Amino acid sequence: MITRSESLLRLPRLRLLLKASTDRGKERYRRAGITAASSVFSKALAVIISFASVPLTVHYLGTERYGVWLTISSLLTWMALTDFGLAGNALVNVIADASGKDDRQTAREYAASAFWGLLAISGGIGLISLITFHFIPWRAVFRVSAGISTAELQQACAITLAIFVVSLPLAMLNSVYSAYQDGFVSNVWGIASNGVALISLIIATQFRGGLTVLVLALFGSRTAIVMASAFYAFYRRYPWLAPALSAVRWTRTKRLFSLGGKYMLTQLASLGIYQSQPIIITQLFGPAQVTIFVVAYKIIALPVDLSYMATVPFVSAFAEAKARTDWKWIKGAYRNSTLVSLVLGLPIVAILALAAKPLIRVWAGPAAVPSSVLVLSLSIYTLIAVALMPAGQLLSGLERVGRLAFFLSLCAMANIGFGILFARHWGLSGIAFAMAASKVVFYWPVAYEIYHLFNGPNALDSGNDNAAGAKARSEFARTEG
Repeated sequence: MITRSESLLRLPRLRLLLKASTDRGKERYRRAGITAASSVFSKALAVIISFASVPLTVHYLGTERYGVWLTISSLLTWMALTDFGLAGNALVNVIADASGKDDRQTAREYAASAFWGLLAISGGIGLISLITFHFIPWRAVFRVSAGISTAELQQACAITLAIFVVSLPLAMLNSVYSAYQDGFVSNVWGIASNGVALISLIIATQFRGGLTVLVLALFGSRTAIVMASAFYAFYRRYPWLAPALSAVRWTRTKRLFSLGGKYMLTQLASLGIYQSQPIIITQLFGPAQVTIFVVAYKIIALPVDLSYMATVPFVSAFAEAKARTDWKWIKGAYRNSTLVSLVLGLPIVAILALAAKPLIRVWAGPAAVPSSVLVLSLSIYTLIAVALMPAGQLLSGLERVGRLAFFLSLCAMANIGFGILFARHWGLSGIAFAMAASKVVFYWPVAYEIYHLFNGPNALDSGNDNAAGAKARSEFARTEG
């Protein structure tokens, strides 16, 4: 007798998902689908861990220390910008392009150049941190009360900096996996990292060591998993990418810095949009208010994360398809990813908006419950972000970085400026409303940029035999955009 699970495995679509296709277009969709599915599973696990860890961490640290913890995590995200774009989409694009041309030697040179460049940067950061650490007024930076000692704060920051310096050269791993459309492998390592982090958190709370033990347990355990992932990537899955010093090429490094610098602007702008709020709230209202905003954001903006996970696998797919001049597939994939993002995102936003307050009351306690206006403002922002997510992924995959960086920078500056202005009048709700308003006014032109690429007089997908299309593709290849 055939069980239900066995019958599901016999479904044609499921078999197609698990079996590699000889059709390039279908294979891109298959890999993107597997990566997106594993991302959702990884995110679901992360959400479960977050639900379990937030009450544990808040009760363990207290409201003020937990606010400091959130701010340290936010600052760590900002510090990742010191990779100068070497570990992000620039590396994804160049390796994916080399993969599209079946050129392993070029991919090896780019990987080695990125690794050793990041190693040099991390060494410089470590030296600067060592010299300047004791001159930084950490208490003023975090605006803590007398309840948190200077020694505890300094120890937590010192451990964070040390772990960051060690792990920076390995920040390229996710880009390597993504470039070969193996993002699902990266997600497996992410799942392992989250699981080990939860175990470390439970152990850390038993020692009652405050911020210092928490930072060491969580960041240290994640770094150990990243090192294991590096060994697997360079010596098992992609041995031709092992970062030998002899493979470093100045021309590759220069190309990475040039393209990576533009992506770094987009990354900086994205951080201004997504990660500036804890810092603004800390400076205006104190770290205790950070907890209310961040907990509400984690729940209500979940569809943004889901949309990102569903669309980010297409960045490398767009780059590989561009290398093969498969513009028809690119246009269809963009249209499909936008449709899926909207159809799945909108109902989830509505459900989370209705459930947010009672859920937060149970999850993080009455002190973390947001106002109804804050819930509404975050929901509006989430709807807009979900609708525009695929456009940014397409421009990243096509290396249309200049325009993307410009629009994102405007959005980030408006987000920070409006956030500070509106917060003085409407508190936390003003910051959320500033996020939504900035997205509408300054990021919406990205969608028009996409429309112009595919529907303008010199559309990129005009066909190989169309003179206008050939001219457009030639111009696109010649310029960054």
